[in-house]
Amino acid sequence: MPQCITANPTYMHVEDLEESGVVYTVRVTSTAPTLRIYFVPLRINGVVGTVGVQSVSPSGPSYGGDWVEFTTSQLGTEYTIVLNYTDPTTRKELGPPLYTPTKSPKFKPQTTCPTSSEE
Repeated sequence: MPQCITANPTYMHVEDLEESGVVYTVRVTSTAPTLRIYFVPLRINGVVGTVGVQSVSPSGPSYGGDWVEFTTSQLGTEYTIVLNYTDPTTRKELGPPLYTPTKSPKFKPQTTCPTSSEE
């Protein structure tokens, strides 16, 4: 079950992200008004894949190549982050894979963490 995200920055491994029916709570407050989440690519046998934030819906949070940042101006809105990532064992010399896996986790900025009965 997802935890309430409070550390700034937070690092989340792409392979551990849950999607189905799960909304990650991101705690932002007046004393900690922004929280940045970095998405960590797959690492297999010391070889690192790639990860990229493709979009945020609805628009609002800032994002870059491997991160998204929530602020107090987005409180109470549920955001879907679309991530593309690659398996590091894919042989790059063969060209881009025909299928690029994606994940679409959901995040919701709040000022408090939900109690365990609300998660």
